[in-house]
Amino acid sequence: MSEVPAASPGKHEWQNWSAFVFLAFVWGGSFILIKKGLIHFTPIQVGAMRIALSAIAFIPIFLISRIPFPKGKVLLVTLVVLTGNGVPAFLFALAETRLGSAVTGVLNSLTPVFALIWGVFFFGTKLRSHHIVGLILGCIGITTLVLGEQDWRISSYVFFVVFGTVCYGLSANLVKRYCQDIHPIALTTVGFFSLGCISIVILWLTGAGTTIANADTWKTSMPALITLALVCTVLANILFYHLIQRTSAIFGSAIAYAIPCMALVWGSLDGEVITWYQFAGFGFIIGAVYTLRRK
Repeated sequence: MSEVPAASPGKHEWQNWSAFVFLAFVWGGSFILIKKGLIHFTPIQVGAMRIALSAIAFIPIFLISRIPFPKGKVLLVTLVVLTGNGVPAFLFALAETRLGSAVTGVLNSLTPVFALIWGVFFFGTKLRSHHIVGLILGCIGITTLVLGEQDWRISSYVFFVVFGTVCYGLSANLVKRYCQDIHPIALTTVGFFSLGCISIVILWLTGAGTTIANADTWKTSMPALITLALVCTVLANILFYHLIQRTSAIFGSAIAYAIPCMALVWGSLDGEVITWYQFAGFGFIIGAVYTLRRK
């Protein structure tokens, strides 16, 4: 079985940070893509479409790469992808029927908090003083962003995002603890293939085929969902799992602190006005990422 070697301290640091910035930029724009997908599809269909398209895209990548199949770990790999992609795909789509994309991006920043909590209670992670400082800075940044977000609405839909971040945190720890010897492409392909079969059935049962056949769907929703699947899911997940294997679950999950900043950038490109609250929140979040990254 192909192993992914761990990077030595201080080595490939620029690669880790380049991957970090790219993932934050891509995932920061995923909330707008979900919003566009919801124009013609239901939340369940958006989640299922994202997973099904991703599963189809992963198959040729897996075959061309000729990476060994992770025998004996199919259930584990499926659990990793289920918690890291499957469940959150539906939860975030449901949340964005009521919450704005910027608000959802802010709430997504809870991921490192739950990654650390899962790690401390179940995966042997030692809680250090700089972790606490980093989490505090992150919370201050999140609070600042929330205060500056005018369309913030407290509702039950907030809990869809919160539960999604709980799943993200668990998945990150599972990858770091149990999947070090599994290549990222094999990890994502096997997991998505299992979930993809279920998602295709869901699309068939919900009548998504009729919506896909609509010409208007291809002007807005389908291009957004295809981009969401191929770039924000397929490419990003391979890179994300590789990043966790090279660094830590906490550092990988800390991307969620930078995602709101990128979501604000995407929002400004879409005509949204960025306030001083949001600039201040950006500063606190960058400080949190740096602090959590310390050895």
